[in-house]
Amino acid sequence: MNKGFGVTVTVPQPDGQEPKTAPLVVVARDERDAELVAAQAAGPQASAETLRELTDEEVLAYDLDLQAHGSAKVLPILNL
Repeated sequence: MNKGFGVTVTVPQPDGQEPKTAPLVVVARDERDAELVAAQAAGPQASAETLRELTDEEVLAYDLDLQAHGSAKVLPILNL
């Protein structure tokens, strides 16, 4: 069964600039799967870290479809 997870993704930038980090919510089977989904969505050099599993209320608030494995939404701010 899929669950919702809060994840941060870090994407390296060209020319030695600071990497960019973005918060996402993703639908995945477990924490490791959530990290893989998020990193794939962000690009080949991205890395991801799962912060935590979302509550049922958060899944509803972010309008996540738990049947849609691999779906991800970028958050404007980290509010997990």
